[in-house]
Parts: sequence; structure tokens; C-alpha cells
Amino acid sequence: MDEFRTIKSMHGGGVYTLPVNVAVLHSWGALRSWTLSGHFHETYMHDLIHINESLAGLPVNVKFISFEDVENGALADVDVVINAGAAGTAWSGGSAWKSGSLVAKMQEWVYNGGCLIGVGEPSATEGYADYFRMAQVLGVDEDTGAKVCHGKWQFDVDEALAEQLIPAGTIIPKKEGIFLTDGEAKVFAAEDGIPTAAEHAFGKGKGIYLAGYQYNNANTRMLLQLLLHAKGMSVEQNYLTDCADTECAYYPNSKKLVVINNSDRVQTTTVMTEAGKKEFTLQPFETQMADV
Repeated sequence: MDEFRTIKSMHGGGVYTLPVNVAVLHSWGALRSWTLSGHFHETYMHDLIHINESLAGLPVNVKFISFEDVENGALADVDVVINAGAAGTAWSGGSAWKSGSLVAKMQEWVYNGGCLIGVGEPSATEGYADYFRMAQVLGVDEDTGAKVCHGKWQFDVDEALAEQLIPAGTIIPKKEGIFLTDGEAKVFAAEDGIPTAAEHAFGKGKGIYLAGYQYNNANTRMLLQLLLHAKGMSVEQNYLTDCADTECAYYPNSKKLVVINNSDRVQTTTVMTEAGKKEFTLQPFETQMADV
């Protein structure tokens, strides 16, 4: 099992990282860290390759674990687990979720304060009352046809939660058949009466569901805000830009702040630091460096 990545860089010092430990959970674990079956352009149809692309640039600690790792205690130092993929794939897990002990360990971990972020068809497998084995945690499930005559929980979109977690420009695709398992989930995005993003309390922890994920600047910022929210932290932290089209990295040893414009338009962005606010105006795709 691999450890959380450690970023070394400018003048031998590490980059400032937020105290959020993230584990990406799939069948391969550390054997396929940061990749799927091939390059991005070959596996673009999978949610997880887009999530990996976003995670690669975020100031959080990331490692990749397998379902066997979970059963062997890999969640002890993890704050957030991401399980993303289509049913039956190595990324969602397929038959791995038939293990009762795996389900029990995941449920116990969330109940004690962890957060599971499920994307697409997380923990999906046939043969059980719930298609998503983690439906009780996520607060959503998928109707594959067996529940077509069942009533569905009605909901209103939680606009306050949406404003907190979803930046302008975010894209969350609709997935047919997704429904709420109870009346406790908070839906913060929906389309045509179908939830596309929801949060569900489970003990001291929570589940967060996204119907899909596509890499872009706004979605990357949304993912970061979901990770902070999952840890119970404010989405407003030092050494984060206030514009989703920009990002920054801070190197405490050299007290250098690097700010990047990831768009083809001029952007003005502000970064809160321990020395106060720093404002930058960047040309398209420009990188600037400043002392803090």
C-alpha cells in the first residue's frame, strides 16, 4: 500500500498542503496510481481519470488504495475516500462489493467521521436490496428497473449548500435512475427532478454523491471545496485563489507564492496569506511569483 504523496520542490522545501488526506479506492489500488488503463485521451470516458487530473493539482494529500487494503486497515489515516466509476468496472469495484466485511468496514469508518465521495455508480453490484452497496451512506441509489413502480422521495435543492460548494461554470451531468433513499439527504444540484449532487449524514460522517465528473477549472475547484467540506473545514483557506480559473502554490521554506492563470482570458485573483491579501492580475496562461 502506498503512502500519501509528498511534493518536494522550490529550494528543497515542500509545498504548503491543506490537512486533508484523500484515498482513491479502486480494484488496482497503488498498482495504478494516477492512471487508469491508459492515457487521458484513451480513457476520457471514465469519471475517475477526470478526478485524477483534478486531484493532481490540488493542495491535498492523496494515495490510492484497493478494496483489500480497506479490509486490512488502510482507512486509519484517511479523511475522504473517493470511489468513482461505472458498475462492473475495476474503478467502481464490481463484485468486490459483495464482501460483507468490506461494506461493514466502510460503513463503520464513515459512521465514525469519515466521508465517502461516490461518483457515477459507486459500490454498484447486483444481488442486493440496494444497487449501491453504500446507498445507506450516500443517501442515493440507482433504479435499474426493479423499482420503477416505487414512489420517490421529493426534494428541494439546498441553494445555500449549492452556493457554498458549486462555483460558476461547474458541470455535473444527469444520470437516469438516481433517487434518494430517504428524506435526509441534502440535494445541492439536480436536473429534471433527478439529483445530480447530494450530501447525506451518516453517524459522525457523511456521504457525498456526484452523478458524474468532468475535468475543467470550475469542477476542479468544486472538488477541492467538497474535500474541505467533507473534512469540516471552511472553503475559504489561506493560499487558495478566489477565482476558479487560477491556482497557486506556496513554498514556506522560501516564502515564495506562485500564481497561475489556467485560462485564455485576463484574470484578477486574490490570495489570502498569513501576511494578508495578495492581489494579482494575470495575462492568459501567465505565471507570476511573489514573496510573502
